[in-house]
Amino acid sequence: MKIYLFLFFATLIAFLISITTGSVNINIFQMSEIEKTIIFNYRLPLSLEAAFIGSILGLSGAILQIILKNPLADGFTTGAASTAALGGVLVICIGLPYFFVPVFASVFGMLGISFAILLSKDSLKHTTLILAGIVVNIVATAIIGFLKYYYEESVGSIVFWLMGGFFNPNYIKSTILFVALIFSFIFFVKNSIKLDIMGFDFFTTSSMGINVKAFRSINYFISAFLVGIAVSFSGIIPFVGLIVPHISRFIGGFESKELIILSTILGALVMLLSETLARTIIKTEELPVGILTSIVGGLFFFYLMLKRKDNWNESG
Repeated sequence: MKIYLFLFFATLIAFLISITTGSVNINIFQMSEIEKTIIFNYRLPLSLEAAFIGSILGLSGAILQIILKNPLADGFTTGAASTAALGGVLVICIGLPYFFVPVFASVFGMLGISFAILLSKDSLKHTTLILAGIVVNIVATAIIGFLKYYYEESVGSIVFWLMGGFFNPNYIKSTILFVALIFSFIFFVKNSIKLDIMGFDFFTTSSMGINVKAFRSINYFISAFLVGIAVSFSGIIPFVGLIVPHISRFIGGFESKELIILSTILGALVMLLSETLARTIIKTEELPVGILTSIVGGLFFFYLMLKRKDNWNESG
C-alpha cells in the first residue's frame, strides 16, 4: 500500500510540474488570463492525454508479458503497434477525417495480433507468437514505407506522426482514453487471479477450469485495442510498455494484481516526466517524445538484459 501511495503522489507532482512547466512557467496560484488559457486549453488536456497513454501502454505491456510469460513482450514485439500505425497512416494517406484514425488504428492493431496468432499456427506458444509478431511488424513497416513513397504529399504528416508525441490535445481525446483505460483496468484486475494461474503449464491451468486459449485471446485483443487507441492519438512511443512492467516488478509487483496496478500508475508517471522533458529540453522546439523514450528506454532495456538475462527463462 505504501508503494502505491508513494507512486500516486509522485504522479500527482509530475502532473503539476507538467502543467506548469514549458516555454512559459506558470504559478497556478497567481495566473493571468493568458496563463489560464494556456493551462486549460493546452497543458491540462496535454498532460491528461500523456498520463492516460502512459498508463495504457504500461498496462497493456504488463498483460502481454503475463500472458506470454515473456519479458520481451509488448505492443511492438507482438505486431499490434506497427499494424495500428499502419491503420492510422492509411487514414492520413486516403485523406479521411481524423475521426477514423483511432477506429482504423484499433481495428488494425487487433488484426495485427490476430495475424500473428494465425502465423504461429494457433499454437499460442510464447516464442512462436513473438517471432510471428516480429514478422507482422516487418511487413507492416514495409507497407508504411510503400505508402510514404506512393503518397509523397503526405510524407511529412506521416513521419511526424510516427515519431510519437501529443499533437493537438483536447478533452475529447482524454475522455476516450480514460474510458478505454478504466474499463480494461477493471477487467484485468477482476481477472488477476486467472492471470496468476496462467503462470502454470497448459494442463494445470485447464484443470482449474480455465479455457486457456479463449482467455489468452481475450487478453490479447484487449491489449491490442489499448495499443491501437494509444498509437492513434500519439503515434509510436516505444519502450514504455516494455520497460514499465520491469520496473514494477523491481519494486514489488510480482503478483498479477500488483503488477497491473503498479504498471498503470508508473506508466502515467514515466510518460508525464518524458513528455515534460521532451517539451522543455529544447527551448525553441518540442521534441517528439517517442525519440526520447527510444533513447532512454533502449539504454535501460540493454541494462536490464545484462542484469537479468539469467532469469529470463521462457516456459509453456
